[in-house]
Amino acid sequence: MNRHEERKRFPLELRLAGSPTEPKRKTKMTNQHLDPVLEEHAKVLQHEPGYTVLRRVPEPYSQFPDDGVPPDGRCIAIVDLETTGLDAEKDSIIELALMLVWVDEEGEIISHFGPLSWLEDPGLELDPRITLVTGLANHHLVGKTINDISVEGLLSRADMFVAHNAQFEIDFLERRYRILEHAPWGCSLLDIDWLMAGFDARAQGHLLMQHSWFSDAHRAGPDVWSLFWLLSQRRKGLGADPERTHLQRLLEAIEKDSVVVQANRAPFSKKDLLKARGYRWNADARFWQKELDEELVAHEQAWFYCQGLPAPTLRPISAHQRHR
Repeated sequence: MNRHEERKRFPLELRLAGSPTEPKRKTKMTNQHLDPVLEEHAKVLQHEPGYTVLRRVPEPYSQFPDDGVPPDGRCIAIVDLETTGLDAEKDSIIELALMLVWVDEEGEIISHFGPLSWLEDPGLELDPRITLVTGLANHHLVGKTINDISVEGLLSRADMFVAHNAQFEIDFLERRYRILEHAPWGCSLLDIDWLMAGFDARAQGHLLMQHSWFSDAHRAGPDVWSLFWLLSQRRKGLGADPERTHLQRLLEAIEKDSVVVQANRAPFSKKDLLKARGYRWNADARFWQKELDEELVAHEQAWFYCQGLPAPTLRPISAHQRHR
């Protein structure tokens, strides 16, 4: 039975209190959590050129059928981790959070569940810098263990996975959960062209502020929720980019295959030229590379020829390989 065919009820212990009834086809994010009197003042201020108004993202809530049966549609797992360090081979996960989001054929959000989070004792003293970054101290973790059965059960329902720095999450999670091997991932940091969407940075907190929201997120659960809130924002991009949610932009990127152009025979003297063209140095393979849409590859090959560069090597890539 595949993930689309699986229509089992969610266990009662995983349902969140206060979930609304059967979801509408299209979920609308609202400002109902804001004080209506203060909101009137905020609306006045936000139209003054000397002010920028930020609103706190709401407390997490789920919109999920009361009967516990997941809706039809693609299921996306948004994931975030806190760890003891950056090296997946020697560091450990100390917090894991995820939420599930269902979308229809157009990528519109129709239901969402979570986030849920788990803590785990790494069996060693935390570096004080980790506490400063995450807000987690040693006493928060003593005796804690991630419930791998629950986590795997939720992950197995997802058709694709999303994180704001997907390579980081993949490195840690695939070592622990084999069901994630070769799964498709989207990276909201890299896969969305935030500049063409009308924004000048890629950090999650900064992007939220550019949408007039803020969050105190540091822990994995609040980070997952604030990323969901960011991706649910609907904006018109620059040029021909139509009004849509950022999640729809991300899904478009996940579904589109691309090509990695590898300048693996380029002489050292051409490094500044390649860097100016947007190529990045692959330290492991020791060559410059750039990812392009398939329709742009022929133009890029012509550019190599005009610049006197050896013909590049082309490597097709999909969401199953892109961030690994």
